[in-house]
Amino acid sequence: MRSRPLLFLTLAALLGGCATAGTVGPDGLARLEHARTENPQSAAANRALGIAYYQLHRYPEAREALQRAAAVDPKDGTTQLFLGMTAEAQNDLVAARAAYSSYVEYGRTARVRRLLQDRLAALNQKELVLAAKQAVANERQLASVPGTPNVVAVLPLSFTGSDTTLRPLGRGLAELLTTDLAQSPKLTVVERARVQALVDEIKLQQSGATDQSTNVRAGRILEAGRLVAGGITQTGQDLRVDAPIVNTANDQVVGSPSDSRALDEVFTLEKNLAFEIFNSLGVTLTTAERNQIEQRPTKSLAAFLAYSRGLSFQDEGRFDDATRLFDQALRIDPGFSAARQSAQQSSAAAQGQNVTPATVEVGLRGSGEGAIVAGASQGVVVTAPPTALTNMAATTAQGLNPSGAQVATTGGGNSTTGIITANNNGGAQATGTDNITNKTATVQIVVHIPHL
Repeated sequence: MRSRPLLFLTLAALLGGCATAGTVGPDGLARLEHARTENPQSAAANRALGIAYYQLHRYPEAREALQRAAAVDPKDGTTQLFLGMTAEAQNDLVAARAAYSSYVEYGRTARVRRLLQDRLAALNQKELVLAAKQAVANERQLASVPGTPNVVAVLPLSFTGSDTTLRPLGRGLAELLTTDLAQSPKLTVVERARVQALVDEIKLQQSGATDQSTNVRAGRILEAGRLVAGGITQTGQDLRVDAPIVNTANDQVVGSPSDSRALDEVFTLEKNLAFEIFNSLGVTLTTAERNQIEQRPTKSLAAFLAYSRGLSFQDEGRFDDATRLFDQALRIDPGFSAARQSAQQSSAAAQGQNVTPATVEVGLRGSGEGAIVAGASQGVVVTAPPTALTNMAATTAQGLNPSGAQVATTGGGNSTTGIITANNNGGAQATGTDNITNKTATVQIVVHIPHL
Protein backbone atom coordinates (compact mmCIF):
# COMPACT_ATOMS: atom_id res chain seq x y z
CA MET A 1 0.00 0.00 0.00
CA ARG A 2 1.47 3.29 -1.08
CA SER A 3 1.96 5.88 1.66
CA ARG A 4 -0.02 9.11 1.52
CA PRO A 5 2.30 12.14 1.66
CA LEU A 6 1.35 15.26 3.59
CA LEU A 7 1.42 18.80 2.21
CA PHE A 8 2.63 21.46 4.69
CA LEU A 9 1.90 25.14 4.03
CA THR A 10 3.23 27.99 6.14
CA LEU A 11 1.18 31.04 6.92
CA ALA A 12 3.40 33.09 4.63
CA ALA A 13 2.64 30.78 1.75
CA LEU A 14 -1.06 31.02 2.45
CA LEU A 15 -0.96 34.79 2.53
CA GLY A 16 0.96 34.91 -0.72
CA GLY A 17 -1.14 32.36 -2.51
CA CYS A 18 -4.63 33.27 -1.33
CA ALA A 19 -5.89 35.99 -3.63
CA THR A 20 -8.28 38.55 -2.22
CA ALA A 21 -10.42 38.63 -5.32
CA GLY A 22 -10.68 37.18 -8.77
CA THR A 23 -13.35 36.00 -11.16
CA VAL A 24 -15.44 33.05 -10.15
CA GLY A 25 -15.63 30.20 -12.65
CA PRO A 26 -18.82 28.58 -13.98
CA ASP A 27 -18.70 25.73 -11.46
CA GLY A 28 -18.12 28.09 -8.55
CA LEU A 29 -20.94 30.35 -9.67
CA ALA A 30 -23.26 27.35 -9.92
CA ARG A 31 -22.37 26.38 -6.35
CA LEU A 32 -23.14 29.88 -5.09
CA GLU A 33 -26.43 30.04 -6.98
CA HIS A 34 -27.38 26.66 -5.52
CA ALA A 35 -26.49 27.84 -2.02
CA ARG A 36 -28.75 30.86 -2.43
CA THR A 37 -31.54 28.69 -3.82
CA GLU A 38 -31.25 26.37 -0.83
CA ASN A 39 -31.39 29.31 1.61
CA PRO A 40 -32.71 32.45 -0.12
CA GLN A 41 -32.78 34.46 3.13
CA SER A 42 -29.13 33.75 3.97
CA ALA A 43 -27.15 36.99 4.16
CA ALA A 44 -23.90 35.08 3.58
CA ALA A 45 -25.19 33.21 0.51
CA ASN A 46 -26.59 36.37 -1.05
CA ARG A 47 -23.41 38.28 -0.23
CA ALA A 48 -21.15 35.67 -1.83
CA LEU A 49 -23.35 35.46 -4.91
CA GLY A 50 -23.49 39.25 -5.20
CA ILE A 51 -19.70 39.46 -5.02
CA ALA A 52 -19.39 36.81 -7.71
CA TYR A 53 -21.85 38.58 -9.99
CA TYR A 54 -19.96 41.84 -9.44
CA GLN A 55 -16.71 40.19 -10.46
CA LEU A 56 -18.42 39.01 -13.65
CA HIS A 57 -19.74 42.56 -14.33
CA ARG A 58 -23.32 41.32 -14.00
CA TYR A 59 -24.27 44.40 -12.06
CA PRO A 60 -28.09 44.21 -11.95
CA GLU A 61 -27.90 40.66 -10.57
CA ALA A 62 -25.10 41.65 -8.20
CA ARG A 63 -27.12 44.53 -6.84
CA GLU A 64 -30.22 42.42 -6.33
CA ALA A 65 -28.28 39.78 -4.38
CA LEU A 66 -26.36 42.32 -2.32
CA GLN A 67 -29.53 44.23 -1.48
CA ARG A 68 -31.05 40.99 -0.22
CA ALA A 69 -27.98 40.43 1.95
CA ALA A 70 -28.10 44.01 3.25
CA ALA A 71 -31.79 43.67 4.10
CA VAL A 72 -30.93 40.74 6.37
CA ASP A 73 -27.71 42.21 7.79
CA PRO A 74 -27.39 45.96 7.07
CA LYS A 75 -24.28 46.23 9.25
CA ASP A 76 -22.17 43.78 7.24
CA GLY A 77 -19.26 45.79 5.84
CA THR A 78 -18.37 43.46 2.97
CA THR A 79 -21.92 43.59 1.67
CA GLN A 80 -22.00 47.38 1.83
CA LEU A 81 -18.61 47.67 0.14
CA PHE A 82 -19.66 45.63 -2.89
CA LEU A 83 -23.08 47.22 -2.94
CA GLY A 84 -21.34 50.59 -3.22
CA MET A 85 -18.96 49.46 -5.96
CA THR A 86 -21.86 47.91 -7.87
CA ALA A 87 -23.93 51.10 -7.61
CA GLU A 88 -20.96 53.19 -8.75
CA ALA A 89 -20.44 50.87 -11.73
CA GLN A 90 -24.09 51.57 -12.60
CA ASN A 91 -23.46 55.32 -12.17
CA ASP A 92 -25.91 55.48 -9.27
CA LEU A 93 -23.73 57.77 -7.18
CA VAL A 94 -26.36 58.46 -4.52
CA ALA A 95 -26.67 54.75 -3.71
CA ALA A 96 -22.89 54.35 -3.90
CA ARG A 97 -22.41 57.15 -1.38
CA ALA A 98 -24.95 55.60 1.02
CA ALA A 99 -23.30 52.16 0.83
CA TYR A 100 -19.76 53.52 1.18
CA SER A 101 -20.85 55.58 4.18
CA SER A 102 -22.25 52.42 5.75
CA TYR A 103 -18.93 50.65 5.21
CA VAL A 104 -17.07 53.55 6.85
CA GLU A 105 -19.36 53.05 9.84
CA TYR A 106 -19.46 49.25 9.99
CA GLY A 107 -16.53 47.95 7.93
CA ARG A 108 -13.79 46.05 9.78
CA THR A 109 -10.75 46.79 7.61
CA ALA A 110 -9.17 50.12 8.56
CA ARG A 111 -7.26 50.50 5.27
CA VAL A 112 -10.46 50.22 3.26
CA ARG A 113 -12.31 52.63 5.54
CA ARG A 114 -9.65 55.25 4.80
CA LEU A 115 -9.86 54.55 1.06
CA LEU A 116 -13.62 54.98 1.07
CA GLN A 117 -13.48 58.19 3.07
CA ASP A 118 -11.32 59.62 0.28
CA ARG A 119 -13.57 58.12 -2.38
CA LEU A 120 -16.59 59.81 -0.81
CA ALA A 121 -14.83 63.17 -1.14
CA ALA A 122 -14.14 62.51 -4.82
CA LEU A 123 -17.72 61.41 -5.45
CA ASN A 124 -19.03 64.81 -4.40
CA GLN A 125 -17.88 66.50 -7.61
CA LYS A 126 -19.06 63.59 -9.74
CA GLU A 127 -22.47 63.81 -8.08
CA LEU A 128 -22.69 67.54 -8.77
CA VAL A 129 -21.89 67.06 -12.46
CA LEU A 130 -24.29 64.14 -12.83
CA ALA A 131 -27.04 65.99 -10.98
CA ALA A 132 -26.54 68.99 -13.27
CA LYS A 133 -26.87 66.78 -16.37
CA GLN A 134 -30.03 65.20 -15.01
CA ALA A 135 -31.46 68.60 -14.05
CA VAL A 136 -30.90 70.02 -17.53
CA ALA A 137 -32.43 66.87 -19.03
CA ASN A 138 -35.51 67.44 -16.83
CA GLU A 139 -35.50 71.20 -17.35
CA ARG A 140 -39.05 71.47 -18.68
CA GLN A 141 -40.49 69.74 -15.64
CA LEU A 142 -38.30 71.54 -13.09
CA ALA A 143 -38.67 74.99 -14.64
CA SER A 144 -42.46 74.69 -14.66
CA VAL A 145 -42.54 74.75 -10.85
CA PRO A 146 -42.32 78.32 -9.51
CA GLY A 147 -39.40 78.79 -7.17
CA THR A 148 -40.01 79.68 -3.53
CA PRO A 149 -39.17 83.37 -2.87
CA ASN A 150 -36.94 82.58 0.10
CA VAL A 151 -34.82 80.09 -1.90
CA VAL A 152 -31.83 82.03 -3.21
CA ALA A 153 -29.10 81.06 -5.65
CA VAL A 154 -25.93 83.15 -6.02
CA LEU A 155 -24.36 82.68 -9.43
CA PRO A 156 -20.66 83.16 -10.17
CA LEU A 157 -19.90 86.79 -10.98
CA SER A 158 -18.53 87.68 -14.39
CA PHE A 159 -15.33 89.74 -14.59
CA THR A 160 -14.42 92.64 -16.83
CA GLY A 161 -11.01 94.27 -16.53
CA SER A 162 -7.42 94.35 -17.71
CA ASP A 163 -5.95 92.38 -14.80
CA THR A 164 -7.03 88.80 -15.58
CA THR A 165 -5.40 87.54 -12.37
CA LEU A 166 -8.44 89.01 -10.61
CA ARG A 167 -10.92 86.93 -12.64
CA PRO A 168 -11.17 84.18 -9.93
CA LEU A 169 -12.72 86.79 -7.63
CA GLY A 170 -15.99 85.93 -9.37
CA ARG A 171 -15.93 82.51 -7.69
CA GLY A 172 -14.54 83.75 -4.40
CA LEU A 173 -17.06 86.56 -3.91
CA ALA A 174 -19.94 84.28 -4.90
CA GLU A 175 -18.79 81.83 -2.23
CA LEU A 176 -18.60 84.57 0.41
CA LEU A 177 -22.05 85.89 -0.50
CA THR A 178 -23.49 82.37 -0.37
CA THR A 179 -21.95 81.81 3.07
CA ASP A 180 -23.16 85.15 4.42
CA LEU A 181 -26.72 84.82 3.09
CA ALA A 182 -26.94 81.37 4.69
CA GLN A 183 -26.48 82.98 8.13
CA SER A 184 -30.17 83.88 8.16
CA PRO A 185 -32.60 80.99 8.81
CA LYS A 186 -35.18 82.95 6.80
CA LEU A 187 -33.36 82.06 3.57
CA THR A 188 -32.48 78.76 1.94
CA VAL A 189 -29.33 79.30 -0.09
CA VAL A 190 -28.29 76.89 -2.83
CA GLU A 191 -24.73 75.59 -2.48
CA ARG A 192 -22.35 77.54 -4.73
CA ALA A 193 -20.68 74.42 -6.14
CA ARG A 194 -24.08 73.04 -7.17
CA VAL A 195 -24.95 76.31 -8.89
CA GLN A 196 -21.59 76.35 -10.68
CA ALA A 197 -21.97 72.76 -11.92
CA LEU A 198 -25.38 73.60 -13.39
CA VAL A 199 -24.14 76.77 -15.08
CA ASP A 200 -21.21 74.84 -16.59
CA GLU A 201 -23.55 72.13 -17.90
CA ILE A 202 -25.90 74.67 -19.50
CA LYS A 203 -22.98 76.38 -21.20
CA LEU A 204 -21.74 73.04 -22.52
CA GLN A 205 -25.10 72.34 -24.12
CA GLN A 206 -25.86 75.86 -25.30
CA SER A 207 -22.79 77.41 -26.87
CA GLY A 208 -23.13 81.08 -27.62
CA ALA A 209 -25.75 81.69 -24.94
CA THR A 210 -25.55 84.97 -23.06
CA ASP A 211 -24.74 85.00 -19.38
CA GLN A 212 -28.17 86.45 -18.62
CA SER A 213 -30.07 83.68 -20.40
CA THR A 214 -27.87 81.04 -18.81
CA ASN A 215 -28.39 82.53 -15.37
CA VAL A 216 -32.16 82.66 -15.63
CA ARG A 217 -32.31 79.07 -16.89
CA ALA A 218 -30.11 77.95 -14.00
CA GLY A 219 -32.28 79.72 -11.45
CA ARG A 220 -35.45 78.12 -12.74
CA ILE A 221 -33.93 74.65 -12.91
CA LEU A 222 -32.69 75.05 -9.34
CA GLU A 223 -36.24 76.08 -8.37
CA ALA A 224 -34.85 79.19 -6.71
CA GLY A 225 -37.31 82.02 -6.34
CA ARG A 226 -34.59 84.66 -6.29
CA LEU A 227 -31.38 84.74 -8.27
CA VAL A 228 -28.35 86.89 -7.42
CA ALA A 229 -26.21 87.44 -10.50
CA GLY A 230 -24.01 90.17 -11.84
CA GLY A 231 -20.44 91.08 -12.48
CA ILE A 232 -17.20 92.68 -11.34
CA THR A 233 -15.75 95.62 -13.22
CA GLN A 234 -12.12 96.53 -12.63
CA THR A 235 -10.86 100.05 -13.32
CA GLY A 236 -7.27 100.50 -12.28
CA GLN A 237 -7.10 99.69 -8.58
CA ASP A 238 -10.83 100.00 -8.07
CA LEU A 239 -13.59 97.39 -8.25
CA ARG A 240 -17.28 97.80 -8.82
CA VAL A 241 -19.67 94.93 -8.23
CA ASP A 242 -23.26 94.94 -9.46
CA ALA A 243 -25.41 92.11 -8.11
CA PRO A 244 -29.00 92.48 -9.33
CA ILE A 245 -31.61 90.20 -7.78
CA VAL A 246 -33.97 88.55 -10.26
CA ASN A 247 -37.40 87.08 -9.57
CA THR A 248 -37.16 83.86 -11.59
CA ALA A 249 -40.94 83.61 -11.98
CA ASN A 250 -41.17 86.70 -14.19
CA ASP A 251 -37.54 87.71 -14.89
CA GLN A 252 -38.10 91.02 -13.09
CA VAL A 253 -35.30 92.68 -11.15
CA VAL A 254 -36.38 93.10 -7.52
CA GLY A 255 -33.21 94.72 -6.22
CA SER A 256 -29.96 96.18 -7.52
CA PRO A 257 -27.27 95.98 -4.85
CA SER A 258 -23.92 97.47 -5.91
CA ASP A 259 -20.80 98.90 -4.39
CA SER A 260 -17.45 100.34 -5.48
CA ARG A 261 -14.25 100.09 -3.47
CA ALA A 262 -10.52 100.05 -3.83
CA LEU A 263 -9.15 96.57 -4.51
CA ASP A 264 -7.73 96.26 -0.99
CA GLU A 265 -11.23 96.87 0.43
CA VAL A 266 -12.78 93.92 -1.39
CA PHE A 267 -14.03 92.33 1.86
CA THR A 268 -15.80 95.52 2.91
CA LEU A 269 -17.35 95.62 -0.57
CA GLU A 270 -18.63 92.06 -0.21
CA LYS A 271 -20.15 92.74 3.24
CA ASN A 272 -21.93 95.84 1.95
CA LEU A 273 -23.39 93.79 -0.90
CA ALA A 274 -24.57 91.07 1.47
CA PHE A 275 -26.42 93.54 3.69
CA GLU A 276 -28.00 95.22 0.64
CA ILE A 277 -29.21 91.84 -0.61
CA PHE A 278 -30.81 91.11 2.77
CA ASN A 279 -32.57 94.50 2.64
CA SER A 280 -33.79 93.90 -0.91
CA LEU A 281 -35.19 90.51 0.14
CA GLY A 282 -36.92 92.02 3.16
CA VAL A 283 -34.89 90.03 5.67
CA THR A 284 -34.28 91.62 9.07
CA LEU A 285 -31.15 90.33 10.78
CA THR A 286 -30.58 89.84 14.47
CA THR A 287 -27.57 91.40 16.13
CA ALA A 288 -25.92 87.99 16.42
CA GLU A 289 -26.48 87.31 12.70
CA ARG A 290 -25.05 90.70 11.71
CA ASN A 291 -22.00 90.13 13.89
CA GLN A 292 -21.42 86.73 12.28
CA ILE A 293 -21.71 88.16 8.78
CA GLU A 294 -19.28 90.95 9.65
CA GLN A 295 -16.50 88.42 10.22
CA ARG A 296 -13.78 88.59 7.54
CA PRO A 297 -12.52 85.25 6.23
CA THR A 298 -8.98 86.61 5.93
CA LYS A 299 -7.16 89.93 6.01
CA SER A 300 -4.99 89.03 3.03
CA LEU A 301 -6.11 89.78 -0.53
CA ALA A 302 -3.31 87.52 -1.83
CA ALA A 303 -4.58 84.63 0.27
CA PHE A 304 -8.15 85.22 -0.92
CA LEU A 305 -7.06 85.30 -4.56
CA ALA A 306 -5.24 81.99 -4.13
CA TYR A 307 -8.34 80.57 -2.43
CA SER A 308 -10.58 81.83 -5.25
CA ARG A 309 -8.33 80.21 -7.88
CA GLY A 310 -8.49 77.03 -5.84
CA LEU A 311 -12.30 77.11 -6.02
CA SER A 312 -12.08 77.31 -9.81
CA PHE A 313 -9.87 74.22 -9.96
CA GLN A 314 -12.08 72.43 -7.45
CA ASP A 315 -15.13 73.08 -9.63
CA GLU A 316 -13.24 71.55 -12.58
CA GLY A 317 -12.34 68.44 -10.62
CA ARG A 318 -8.62 69.36 -10.63
CA PHE A 319 -8.18 68.53 -6.98
CA ASP A 320 -4.39 68.38 -6.88
CA ASP A 321 -4.17 71.90 -8.32
CA ALA A 322 -6.92 73.09 -5.99
CA THR A 323 -5.10 71.66 -2.96
CA ARG A 324 -1.89 73.41 -3.99
CA LEU A 325 -3.66 76.78 -4.13
CA PHE A 326 -5.56 76.29 -0.88
CA ASP A 327 -2.25 75.39 0.77
CA GLN A 328 -0.74 78.53 -0.73
CA ALA A 329 -3.55 80.59 0.81
CA LEU A 330 -2.84 78.95 4.17
CA ARG A 331 0.87 79.73 3.95
CA ILE A 332 -0.02 83.38 3.44
CA ASP A 333 -2.65 83.37 6.20
CA PRO A 334 -2.52 80.33 8.53
CA GLY A 335 -5.77 81.50 10.15
CA PHE A 336 -7.81 81.28 6.93
CA SER A 337 -10.19 78.53 8.10
CA ALA A 338 -12.17 78.26 4.85
CA ALA A 339 -8.94 77.62 2.95
CA ARG A 340 -7.92 74.95 5.48
CA GLN A 341 -11.25 73.16 5.18
CA SER A 342 -11.15 73.33 1.38
CA ALA A 343 -7.55 72.06 1.34
CA GLN A 344 -8.56 69.02 3.38
CA GLN A 345 -11.55 68.32 1.14
CA SER A 346 -9.56 68.67 -2.08
CA SER A 347 -6.67 66.58 -0.79
CA ALA A 348 -9.05 63.77 0.14
CA ALA A 349 -10.83 64.07 -3.22
CA ALA A 350 -7.51 63.94 -5.08
CA GLN A 351 -6.65 60.69 -3.32
CA GLY A 352 -10.18 59.44 -3.79
CA GLN A 353 -9.90 59.80 -7.56
CA ASN A 354 -7.29 57.05 -7.45
CA VAL A 355 -9.45 54.63 -5.48
CA THR A 356 -10.49 51.79 -7.78
CA PRO A 357 -11.77 48.25 -7.27
CA ALA A 358 -8.13 47.15 -7.64
CA THR A 359 -6.92 49.42 -4.83
CA VAL A 360 -9.80 48.27 -2.64
CA GLU A 361 -8.76 44.67 -3.32
CA VAL A 362 -5.22 45.48 -2.19
CA GLY A 363 -6.64 47.14 0.92
CA LEU A 364 -8.58 43.99 1.79
CA ARG A 365 -5.58 41.67 1.66
CA GLY A 366 -4.80 39.99 4.93
CA SER A 367 -8.21 40.75 6.43
CA GLY A 368 -11.18 38.56 7.22
CA GLU A 369 -13.30 40.59 4.81
CA GLY A 370 -10.75 39.94 2.08
CA ALA A 371 -10.95 36.25 2.79
CA ILE A 372 -14.74 36.38 2.45
CA VAL A 373 -14.24 37.86 -1.02
CA ALA A 374 -11.64 35.21 -1.85
CA GLY A 375 -14.11 32.54 -0.80
CA ALA A 376 -16.76 33.96 -3.14
CA SER A 377 -14.20 33.96 -5.96
CA GLN A 378 -13.77 30.22 -5.40
CA GLY A 379 -17.49 29.48 -5.15
CA VAL A 380 -17.40 29.23 -1.34
CA VAL A 381 -19.94 30.79 1.02
CA VAL A 382 -18.32 32.05 4.22
CA THR A 383 -21.04 32.26 6.85
CA ALA A 384 -19.26 34.40 9.46
CA PRO A 385 -16.55 37.06 9.46
CA PRO A 386 -13.57 34.99 10.67
CA THR A 387 -10.03 36.08 11.29
CA ALA A 388 -7.80 36.32 8.26
CA LEU A 389 -5.79 33.26 9.34
CA THR A 390 -8.75 31.01 10.05
CA ASN A 391 -10.64 31.91 6.94
CA MET A 392 -7.76 31.74 4.50
CA ALA A 393 -6.58 28.43 5.86
CA ALA A 394 -10.09 27.00 5.70
CA THR A 395 -10.69 28.39 2.21
CA THR A 396 -7.45 26.92 0.90
CA ALA A 397 -8.13 23.59 2.57
CA GLN A 398 -11.62 23.61 1.07
CA GLY A 399 -10.20 24.03 -2.41
CA LEU A 400 -7.59 21.30 -1.95
CA ASN A 401 -9.34 18.67 0.15
CA PRO A 402 -13.12 19.02 0.58
CA SER A 403 -14.49 17.19 3.58
CA GLY A 404 -17.94 16.15 4.58
CA ALA A 405 -18.03 18.69 7.38
CA GLN A 406 -17.28 21.58 5.04
CA VAL A 407 -19.05 20.53 1.85
CA ALA A 408 -22.74 20.03 1.20
CA THR A 409 -23.58 17.96 -1.85
CA THR A 410 -25.91 19.74 -4.26
CA GLY A 411 -27.61 16.58 -5.30
CA GLY A 412 -26.54 16.69 -8.92
CA GLY A 413 -23.39 15.06 -10.33
CA ASN A 414 -20.17 16.00 -8.54
CA SER A 415 -21.11 19.63 -7.92
CA THR A 416 -20.55 20.83 -4.34
CA THR A 417 -21.21 23.94 -2.32
CA GLY A 418 -18.51 24.99 0.15
CA ILE A 419 -19.72 26.58 3.37
CA ILE A 420 -17.10 27.79 5.83
CA THR A 421 -17.90 28.95 9.34
CA ALA A 422 -15.61 30.37 11.99
CA ASN A 423 -15.80 32.26 15.26
CA ASN A 424 -14.91 35.94 15.50
CA ASN A 425 -11.52 36.70 16.95
CA GLY A 426 -11.75 38.45 20.32
CA GLY A 427 -8.87 40.79 19.55
CA ALA A 428 -10.47 41.75 16.27
CA GLN A 429 -13.70 42.59 18.04
CA ALA A 430 -11.86 44.72 20.57
CA THR A 431 -9.86 46.67 17.99
CA GLY A 432 -12.42 46.80 15.19
CA THR A 433 -10.06 45.31 12.63
CA ASP A 434 -9.37 41.92 11.11
CA ASN A 435 -5.74 42.65 10.35
CA ILE A 436 -3.16 40.38 11.92
CA THR A 437 0.23 41.89 12.65
CA ASN A 438 3.32 40.75 14.51
CA LYS A 439 2.06 37.15 14.66
CA THR A 440 3.52 34.01 13.12
CA ALA A 441 2.08 30.56 12.81
CA THR A 442 2.31 27.38 10.83
CA VAL A 443 -0.78 25.93 9.24
CA GLN A 444 -0.77 22.24 8.47
CA ILE A 445 -3.15 21.09 5.77
CA VAL A 446 -3.45 17.37 5.16
CA VAL A 447 -4.07 16.39 1.55
CA HIS A 448 -4.71 12.71 0.91
CA ILE A 449 -3.29 11.61 -2.43
CA PRO A 450 -5.59 8.98 -3.97
CA HIS A 451 -4.30 5.56 -5.04
CA LEU A 452 -3.22 5.36 -8.65
